[in-house]
Amino acid sequence: MNKQIKKVIYYIEQNIDEKLDLVKLAKIACYSDYHFCRIFKVNVGESVMSYATRLKLERAVIQMRVSDKNTLEVALDAGYETHTGFIKAFKKHFGTTPTKYTKIYQQFYNNYKDIKMNTPEIVTRNEVYVVFTRENGEYEKSSTIAWQRLTAEMNNLDEAFRKRPPTTATNLGKSKGEALGICHDDPTVTQEENIRYDAALAWDKADVAELTNYGFDTKTIAGGKYARVLYKGYDNADAWYGLYSWVEKKGYTFRDVPPFEKYLNVLEEGLEKKDNLVEIYVPIE
Repeated sequence: MNKQIKKVIYYIEQNIDEKLDLVKLAKIACYSDYHFCRIFKVNVGESVMSYATRLKLERAVIQMRVSDKNTLEVALDAGYETHTGFIKAFKKHFGTTPTKYTKIYQQFYNNYKDIKMNTPEIVTRNEVYVVFTRENGEYEKSSTIAWQRLTAEMNNLDEAFRKRPPTTATNLGKSKGEALGICHDDPTVTQEENIRYDAALAWDKADVAELTNYGFDTKTIAGGKYARVLYKGYDNADAWYGLYSWVEKKGYTFRDVPPFEKYLNVLEEGLEKKDNLVEIYVPIE
């Protein structure tokens, strides 16, 4: 995807509650107002406003599942001034009303309330700084592509450093950071082609800042309280939905930031998928 359009996508995600200004977005992308909307649609497959509206509606679905907010409160959070306007937009996108949709997926989550999994725990994490690459699509495929790309970019870093030495000493050894997968979307809500996955490597703030000079995308992952569970293997649906059901059952409140996975043994040579050790982190209050 066009790198300038990526900047706009990340800006929209981080400022989803603000009223979008197309002139400002065009400036972020370094395009003229005249060309920006066309270039965005060519790259993303949706208009700017359709993209932002879809993200808001999909977030609204999650809020209806995991919070005590009524439909009007969710509608206002999604930027709709009236209950009727929200329901109309919701039905157009999902093909049913918010009430019916919630009932269908509440039953889906109920199937995981007593699932067998490792015992979750509550932990507190500091904010971390990451370099990352984004891939869209079904999680197993998109994660594979994203990690292949990020690994190749990191493997080329020594050559880049020789051509342009870093301005500060770096400490980017494989054992020094964290390998994280940021899972933005629920596959039961978002269409497969729109699912967003970020392969991310966390290091010290100064090291991550230095890598911006070499074309890497960077951002932060929020600190705070998380529910965490460990699973082994690669078929993780039970662990993900089981953890969400556990959080709900315990009465915790979900925070509106993306959940993520931490890969504990991803760097081991010859590792088979069945031996993957992964921690899931779901943000809570």
